[in-house]
Amino acid sequence: MKIAHISDLHFGAHDRRVTETLLSHLIETKPDLVLASGDITQHALTAEFVEARDFFNLLPVPVFIIPGNHDLPGMDVMRFIAPWRRYKKYLREDMNPVLRSDLVDIKGINSARMILPATNWAYGSISAAQRHDIAETFATSTAPWRLLTVHHPLLNPKDFPLDITVFNADKLLKTIDETKIDIVLAGHQHHAYVETRLTGGHTTLFVCASTAMSTRIRKQPQGFNMLDFTETSVRIEMWQLGKERFELFSVVSHTK
Repeated sequence: MKIAHISDLHFGAHDRRVTETLLSHLIETKPDLVLASGDITQHALTAEFVEARDFFNLLPVPVFIIPGNHDLPGMDVMRFIAPWRRYKKYLREDMNPVLRSDLVDIKGINSARMILPATNWAYGSISAAQRHDIAETFATSTAPWRLLTVHHPLLNPKDFPLDITVFNADKLLKTIDETKIDIVLAGHQHHAYVETRLTGGHTTLFVCASTAMSTRIRKQPQGFNMLDFTETSVRIEMWQLGKERFELFSVVSHTK
């Protein structure tokens, strides 16, 4: 099973040339699933959601989507009276989705919040109900691989540490350990990396994707990840934009 992991599309602040290049690549390679880990839009405007919806509809494969902090309206009344109305109308009703397959079971969690006990509302948070939801989802899992996706990363890369707060991250990490989740996919940082966490003899890979098409890049150009699963191994390819197309720049392999 091959999963294309894209993140931080930021429709409304995206490079249309990169969008076309990414779309062509995904149509040509045709993974089994495209997983988008949040920040689909820039300002959560109707026009941005419509463009995002049209992009996903062009893909010839199923799409699994979770929201990010940019998918909430900014400082206007919609943020407080109907924060997710546009996201649900144009993209997905379920913001904590589940997808089961013979090889990989996937759980998505919405870590974005309307308001947080901090001045930076771009931070994330995970609730007790969401942790219970994760535990229940994987309690009945029979697939060889367990995959969780959340917009805000729980571990920082060693080569590019950023100040990102996820409230209750320590409790979520405990749930990840207890449920033996194999891979956690995230975005938010616009930086691709793979970090590992070994607890109780079980290894969890924390995989972050760069921005897929935003004009706001940091140390890396636009990019995405491709995960290719067998029953006992996964190959994680990190692709980044070259002069005219996406090019493979790093590969991590892991065997259970």
